[in-house]
Amino acid sequence: MQVLSRISVLGSAFLAVLAAGPAVIEQATHLTAFRGFAGTSVLILVGCATDTARKVQAEIILQKYKNIEFYDIDK
Repeated sequence: MQVLSRISVLGSAFLAVLAAGPAVIEQATHLTAFRGFAGTSVLILVGCATDTARKVQAEIILQKYKNIEFYDIDK
């Protein structure tokens, strides 16, 4: 239970930083370029990047298994 609590606290802190990040950068730099780059957009981008990385990794592993010959049918 303690591990789950730590993961939850760290995960929620990370999401809070990710959601508030663009607003903090905009206030610090006085740039309006981050106005449309809200926290939700960042969360979606991180989710898509993570999903894409997992799919690429699964495809690489699949190709390694396709190249292995487990048994010879001709013999």
